[in-house]
Amino acid sequence: MKYLDKDEIKNYPLIDFDGRIHLVDDLKKNSTFKEKIKSAKVVGFDTETKPAFKRGVYHSISLVQISIDNDIFLFRINKIGLFNELIKLFENSKIIKVGIDLKNDINGLNKIKSFEANSFVDLNKIAKNNDFKSFGAIKLSILMLGKRISKKQRLSDWEVDTLSESQKNYAAIDAWICPKILNEFKKRDYLLS
Repeated sequence: MKYLDKDEIKNYPLIDFDGRIHLVDDLKKNSTFKEKIKSAKVVGFDTETKPAFKRGVYHSISLVQISIDNDIFLFRINKIGLFNELIKLFENSKIIKVGIDLKNDINGLNKIKSFEANSFVDLNKIAKNNDFKSFGAIKLSILMLGKRISKKQRLSDWEVDTLSESQKNYAAIDAWICPKILNEFKKRDYLLS
């Protein structure tokens, strides 16, 4: 199946998330990430930005999510900045960063601090190159994993002083599903370029 009607989405169960969330809002809390990233070959990637409800208003990216297996790191960029370990990851050609609709994420991060993006894999592009008619996190999650993700927190305030549990879960799942979807594309012998 390469197409999913919008009305069918509610018929699928929500994905079961069993990962560990590491909130990094202070660079001293970064040691687990440094250790985990050393052995990573593929990581899930996403960003969140405070929504702007007025024309002409723009906000910088507030959060970068990186999943390494079942460990999900939520980096509060609005509090700690775009620091060297993340830049090194984004430029590392040996680690695949997989996400959905990556152009805006990469452009937004480059506005904060310039870097050369290497080895980013966009699941929407893979889907389009394999004649899928449905794209995006919700539909690809259903089509490839058989379960849906909730997007209720998408338009929440990502610069709020303390992220809610719902926000943390939402952000973690968005990055966590990406390597899982990529693996499903591989299992089903889809073209990956």
